[in-house]
This record gives sequence, structure tokens and C-alpha cells, in this order.
Amino acid sequence: MSNTISFIVRCCFAILFCCCVSWTDVIAQGKTQVEIDNADTFEGDESLGKNVSRLLGNVRFRHQGALMYCDSAYLYQETNSLDAFGRIRIVQGDSIQLTGNFLNYDGNSRQAKLTGKVTMTDRQMVLTSDILNYNLGTETADYTDGGKITDRENVLTSRKGYYFSKEKMLYFRDEVVLTNPKYKVNADTLKYNTLSKTAIFAGPTTINSTGTDSSRIYCESGWYNTATEQSLFTNKAVVISKENKLSGDSLLYNNKEATGRGYGNVTIADSIQKVIISGDYGFNDDKSKIAFVTGKAMLTKAFETDSLFLHADTLYAKQDTSDLSRQWFAYKGVRIFKTDLQGKCDSLLYNSADSTLSMYHEPVLWSEKNQLTADFMNMQMANSEISELRLFNTSFISSLEDSLRFNQIKGRNMTGFFTDNKLHTIKVEGNGQSIYYTRNSKKQLTGVNRSDCSDMLIFLEESKIKSITLINQPDATLYPVNELSPSELKLKGFVWMSDLRPTSKEDIFRKFR
Repeated sequence: MSNTISFIVRCCFAILFCCCVSWTDVIAQGKTQVEIDNADTFEGDESLGKNVSRLLGNVRFRHQGALMYCDSAYLYQETNSLDAFGRIRIVQGDSIQLTGNFLNYDGNSRQAKLTGKVTMTDRQMVLTSDILNYNLGTETADYTDGGKITDRENVLTSRKGYYFSKEKMLYFRDEVVLTNPKYKVNADTLKYNTLSKTAIFAGPTTINSTGTDSSRIYCESGWYNTATEQSLFTNKAVVISKENKLSGDSLLYNNKEATGRGYGNVTIADSIQKVIISGDYGFNDDKSKIAFVTGKAMLTKAFETDSLFLHADTLYAKQDTSDLSRQWFAYKGVRIFKTDLQGKCDSLLYNSADSTLSMYHEPVLWSEKNQLTADFMNMQMANSEISELRLFNTSFISSLEDSLRFNQIKGRNMTGFFTDNKLHTIKVEGNGQSIYYTRNSKKQLTGVNRSDCSDMLIFLEESKIKSITLINQPDATLYPVNELSPSELKLKGFVWMSDLRPTSKEDIFRKFR
């Protein structure tokens, strides 16, 4: 028995001696080996292979400045690797620490694979995953089957993730969700810098505000700074708030100030008033409730059966917070097209509170066959239709009777009344004058009626004068068609401007004289 025990002891010492010799030989060859700092029990286990050691209890390894802790481990000297079990902890430098339940570590490549409730802490950032690969040399980590990143304010989850500790950069793919107390981001691909607090997006991305504004942002590329809440969105970019929808080729947005700037194919849609303004550059301020667009700017107002299109150099909108009414301003070179109404002027104001549209500086309107001019015009809308049109100072209404003759009505002020967007009655107040042609039942010209009267009431049918009622000191004469000279057949101030009339939605952008 004693000989047997002595033989076993000698074998154990022989195995340990071989291990130590092998370990010494490796160090002599200049390789950086994993070092054993501590273990309660150290055993050689030839059943697992040559130069394999089993360590139990309070195990600690050291390798190139990093410490690795575990409950038990197998050290493979020939491959300079180890498998560790139970309460895994890796400490590198003064900031990085990893924990898990199992560790496979390759000392030559410095590649570690941790599994089972893995955590990685780098200062204020904590990464958790079931499986994590970490390279101690490059200080990079990755997971491919789900993970989560948390810091003071943000929580990020994704299917795949890559962390570059030296650059403080994280890269995420597939089912990316970034949650912050103020917003939530859903993305396909996201890069995030923990120092600059900047997220870079690629692929379909949505940012939903959790504040009272309930704004929503969509893009397919761009960046967002989580500290300053400033961002740039491109590729199908759109910002949606309670009242407005801002879209463009690229959008600069400040979430703190609730302001957005759009560049290229910009559109601002008012969901309350059903108005869209578009152009090359746009600005929107949700706090001040103002917005404007320039560069091929166009306003589109939806009606029951069609839409009104308006162009100007600049379109500006503001909202009254007390009653949510809107005012739209158009400056310089205003052109209007609607299937049954066209117009032009220098500047324009539309007020949604009373549905009035005011036109300033040489305004002209065309309603079917009629041309209307004045120093100033005011159009009253009701139920998405024109109800009244008021003309102020040197008011003039004319229509083409044939290729050579014009029906004309002139006065100081006029009011036109509409039904189904068609002009049917005109009231003239002050300095009234008219020239209109009469026809028989065969539609043949029979004469021309010229009248002067302070006030008039004119009735139209199919956009033509049907009858005129003269009020206050009337003076009217019916002349044969050819009796009056061409100069007598035109009232002072008459100008026919059919060449300026927009003929389509696209024509409002034509350069007029």
C-alpha cells in the first residue's frame, strides 16, 4: 500500500513538473502567456489533454494588464487559452469590467467569449447580453443575438451590436430601439457616440416624442444629438406635429426649440386647415406657431370638388393660439389657379377665422368669362365656396363679347355675389358706368347699351349680363352696333389682360410681365 501511495505522489509531482517545465519553455520562447494569480486548488488533468490544468476556488488570471476572476477554470498552456466557470469577472484598465457565467478566452488573439447574463460596464455605460464577444487588445465588443445598452438617460436594444471602447462608438443593426425620457427611436441601423451623444441613422428610422407636442420624425438617413436635441434628417425626411407636417430632401430640426428648417422639395402641411405650402426652402416654429416657404413656393387649399393653387416668392403662415385660426401671407408675384377662378396680384392675405382672402396692389381676378380689377379686393368664402367678392376703388368688370367687343362695368366700389362659385349679381356703388351688348333670340347682335348711373344692380346668366337696374339719376342709351366709335366702346381705364391669366396649376410659375 505504501509503495502504491508513493508511486501516485511521484506521478503527481512528475505531472506538475512537466507542466512547470512546459510553462517555463513557453515564456522562454517570448510568448505572452496567461498567468495564474491565484487558485485554492491547482491540478493537472491529462484526461483533458497535454498541459491542461484545472483550477478551483477564487481563481484569478492575469494577462497583459487585465484581470480575470472565476470560481473554476481549465487552463490550456499549449494553446494559451482557458475556459472559466461561475461568477466570471474581467477587469481591464480603470473603466471596463465584464461579468458572466462562462468564459472562453484565447490569450494569443486576446479574444474573450462570455455567455450567460453577460454585462459589460464602461464608466456610465452598461451593456447586457446573453452572449458577448470582447477583444481585450482592440477593446471592441459585439453581440449577434440581442443586447441592451443603458446609460444615465438612454436605453438601447438591438438584435446585433458592436462596441468600440477606444472610440466610444456603438454600432447597432436590426430592430434597434433607443428610449429616452423625451423620445423613442426605432431604427434599422444606428451608430451612437457616447461622448458626443450623437446618433447616426441609416435605413428607415422613426423618432417619436413623448412630450406634450407628440411630434414624430421619419427619415432613412441622418443624425440626432441626444444632448442638444439638434438633428439633420435626409432621404424621405418628415417631421409631424399636432398641427403641421414638414417634409423635404433634408431637414434640420431642433427639438428643444421645436423649430425645423427644410431644404429641397419642402412641404408644410396644415392638418387643421387642410392647407399645404411647398417650396425650395421652408421654416417651421411650433412654439411661435409660424411657418414660411420660399423658392418656387406654392400654397394648395383643398375645396369640396377641387383645389386652389397659389404661387408667390414667399409664403408665410401664423396661427392665433386663442382660437387656432390661421393667417397665410403671400408676397410678390402672386398667381392663383382654380378651375373656376384665376387671379394675380402683388401680395395677398388669407384669414381662416372669417374665411376671407384679401388681394393687394393691382389685383386681377378671372371668373369664367369675366375679368375683375380694382385697387384692392376682398373675397369671402363660405363652406369652401366663394360667396362674395368686394372690389374697392376704380373697380372694373369686363368680359369678351366677341373677338372685337367687350362688355364693361365700372364703378368706385363693387360687390359680386356668387352661387356654386359662379358670379350671378353685381352691385355697383358710386360713379357707375357700363357698356354691354344686346342680342336677339338668334344670338345676333342688335345693339350696345351705354349707361351712366351712381349705383347699379347687374344680373348675370351664364357669365353674361342679363339685365341692369340703374339706381340714382340713371342715364342710359341703346345704340346700333356700329354707331359708336371704337374709343366710345371702351370705358376709361379698360385694359384686357387675358395674356396674364394662369391657365393651369403649372402656369402659376410662369414669368409674367
